[in-house]
Amino acid sequence: MAALSGNTGNISGNGIVGTLNTWSCTISRAVADVTGFNNSGRNRLLGVYDLTGSAGGVLDNTTGFVSSHFLAAHTSASGGSITLTADDGNTIQATCVVSDVTMSVTKTGDSSVTFDFSLASTTTGTNSPFVISWS
Repeated sequence: MAALSGNTGNISGNGIVGTLNTWSCTISRAVADVTGFNNSGRNRLLGVYDLTGSAGGVLDNTTGFVSSHFLAAHTSASGGSITLTADDGNTIQATCVVSDVTMSVTKTGDSSVTFDFSLASTTTGTNSPFVISWS
């Protein structure tokens, strides 16, 4: 087993531009407690999937991180595609909406941008609403 290096990490998707250098995500599933009076311990069933996260980096003047294309793709009701890369060949792809974009500039020269994203899935049945490719 080889450790992954974030040095070749990336986040890409519809309209995402800028100098991004960090992302994080949480993959979860809803849990329903179906414990009955006759059970001697908890009984739980798994429900729907969820994926939430954030990404950030440095503001730049490429075409504007908060471009109209980015906002249209990710703040629409149907969201846009986002691919998170941990290392070459290790990715998570999902359709997500962006709920928040925060930008900051300081007098000393720092500038940053962060945004939060959440799963926007129309997948039905028991299929996973995101694709994880890990090698």
